[in-house]
Amino acid sequence: MESKIPKTGKIGRFARILGNETNQRILENVMLYAGEYGSFNHAQKAAWWREAIERLKREAGEETAIEIMELCGRKCCGATHRKLAEKCWKESESIEEFLDKLDESWAAGVRFELKDKDTIVWVYERCYCGQVKQTKKPFPSTTYCQCGVGWVKQLFESALGKEVGVEFVQSVSGRGQ
Repeated sequence: MESKIPKTGKIGRFARILGNETNQRILENVMLYAGEYGSFNHAQKAAWWREAIERLKREAGEETAIEIMELCGRKCCGATHRKLAEKCWKESESIEEFLDKLDESWAAGVRFELKDKDTIVWVYERCYCGQVKQTKKPFPSTTYCQCGVGWVKQLFESALGKEVGVEFVQSVSGRGQ
């Protein structure tokens, strides 16, 4: 029997990470109806993700679900964003200048704030994820949003050339703390 689990796109990448981090049973249970994903409209895609994340948490546990979403976020942080951050860092003489350059280069609705010498706050005014940003129904938890943690880690680690810590504080949907 041919697998109906997508192999391409963000959903295919999610499936690969899920398969690498769990087992075949969990992969198949979480990826339920994924073969139909390409025919879904935006609301249906968001609903699929909402349900898949809840299945993932039930099947593998919250901690594993968060780790998987962070890995997805790292992969989602593409070369264009990483190179832009690297360029801004190389052209800056201070962390403040670096953040100013990022602010100037980034999309409207995203800003960087230096809280103290070791803490940068990244503020999103809306969800930028193409998979779920058009949903009207909030997710029941912030697990899906943990991909943003991985994305930000990848971006800053690429720019700074060292490991960074990222803490999720709150979701633009009002969830989290």
